[in-house]
Amino acid sequence: MSLHGKRKEIYKYEAPWTVYAMNWSVRPDKRFRLALGSFVEEYNNKVQLVGLEEESSEFVCRNTFDHPYPTTKIMWIPDTKGVYPDLLATSGDYLRIWRVGNDTETRLECLLNNNKNSDFCAPLTSFDWNEVDPNLLGTSSIDTTCTIWGLETGQVLGRVNLVSGHVKTQLIAHDKEVVPPGVTIT
Repeated sequence: MSLHGKRKEIYKYEAPWTVYAMNWSVRPDKRFRLALGSFVEEYNNKVQLVGLEEESSEFVCRNTFDHPYPTTKIMWIPDTKGVYPDLLATSGDYLRIWRVGNDTETRLECLLNNNKNSDFCAPLTSFDWNEVDPNLLGTSSIDTTCTIWGLETGQVLGRVNLVSGHVKTQLIAHDKEVVPPGVTIT
């Protein structure tokens, strides 16, 4: 804290690699939490969870875990009330859903691939989480598809509930790669 008890207006955090994707958590119990995805050319990328240390007014790394390819997008579940499991989604080669226990424990809940008939997958260019129904996610892919995924999180029954996913809808309406809305390719 500063001398007068006011919060800093500018914060700085330096990741140990080039940051390619990032997203703020909107959970009320996880204020000032940020997920960062790396851009490393090898098969050795990382996702890092950082949070604000209230006493020192500094952002610190809470957790780092492996991600094979650069994260084309990273996004926390849009849960402003804190009623859903604490989930983080990343895209790259697949859509990955991660469960965050406390900020130091993260595990892969599910790996979603929209092409079950192939050993290869087309890279995902982006995705978005439905804010009205957080059980739905939509992905866009370089193979010209948009896929709507449904997640079932179940109810807590005194045990850890598992997350699984299935294809809800798939749209194939392009003859070129699908890029995020608002992006212009020149």
